[in-house]
Amino acid sequence: MFNSQRDISFSNYINIFFASIFIVFVVLYFYFVKFDSNITGFFRIGSILPLSPFLNPENTLIYEGEIGYDGQQFLSLAFDPFLQNPETINSLDHPIYRYRRILYPLISYFLAFGNSTLIPYVMVAINAVSIVIIVAITNLYFKFDNVSKFQPLFILCIPGVWMVLSLGTADLFSSVFLVASFYCYRYDKYRLTGLFIGLGCLTRETLLIVWFALFLSSLIEKRFKQIKYLLYGLILPIAWTIYITFLDLPGKVRVKDNFGFPFVGIFNKFISILTGGINGRNLFEAYMFIILLLSIMAILVIYLKNRQTNLLIQISNSFYGLMFAFSSMTILGYYLDYSRVFMDVYFLLLLSINITKIPYKTMLFSASGIGSLAFLILHS
Repeated sequence: MFNSQRDISFSNYINIFFASIFIVFVVLYFYFVKFDSNITGFFRIGSILPLSPFLNPENTLIYEGEIGYDGQQFLSLAFDPFLQNPETINSLDHPIYRYRRILYPLISYFLAFGNSTLIPYVMVAINAVSIVIIVAITNLYFKFDNVSKFQPLFILCIPGVWMVLSLGTADLFSSVFLVASFYCYRYDKYRLTGLFIGLGCLTRETLLIVWFALFLSSLIEKRFKQIKYLLYGLILPIAWTIYITFLDLPGKVRVKDNFGFPFVGIFNKFISILTGGINGRNLFEAYMFIILLLSIMAILVIYLKNRQTNLLIQISNSFYGLMFAFSSMTILGYYLDYSRVFMDVYFLLLLSINITKIPYKTMLFSASGIGSLAFLILHS
């Protein structure tokens, strides 16, 4: 028993060490090679929206003719999380929508002590450290399971991980809370489960579907004490939502544009792929989309083989599957969007305990790793 525990502990340290080295290498690669030593390159800042008043255009990597990406919005909020400068609101595309996702920019602001020069570096560091934390928590999640102790390193194969890192969005930070809440739920840490999923909802409100999954799992498994703490966990997100309504911010919550009739977006995506011709970009789109679809299906197959330990994961996967079915081409049209929005599906697959003879996880994460490598090398 002692030797077994020592072997597990050793593999945990190896996983964390290897992941840390690899992540540092990728961050430096992005910084020096992709972004020419300009930290603002991590936030994909476009030329169409007004620039944050805290950014100097001469020192900012701006992509001409682009509207920018979500990282630009998070960066603007991190510079001014209390909206003290009126120009901050003007730099946001949908202020009321963006301000709901406050935790990532707020933490970045405090860790940088409000220093606008340090804030972009802190935001990149938070995303990088988030990957390491997820590896560490996954190690703990599998500590009593008869699985390969190096499975947590599959995280490095997830394409969305590197996309988020390169775009400066909050998805990795929110995934820390998702994985942490799953770990705590599995090992009956009731208070921490409610706390982590509540913080996750403050980071990205789509984690409400995971909150519902935790609630339903608790109900089915008669963990009534857990339900109480899940309700407590909603206090902060609800309070923040109420506070935002009193600010009377412009913009809207963009739900209608992102979703439509079921399977219409998926159908249109396949039509787009089939009519897109044989070229590198279209082939990569097809590759990434099919891997995501297969991952959702694989979680269901694994659940059918081992229901008891995968109930929470399957309920969560069902919710993500429904969201995927109702997604429009606004989300499904571009691999950067659906790979990021549905990145948590890969974490659900990772946490699934596969006792089947077919190594679904190994095959899919190996295929995902090829996609990640292609993104790291070819994306600009």
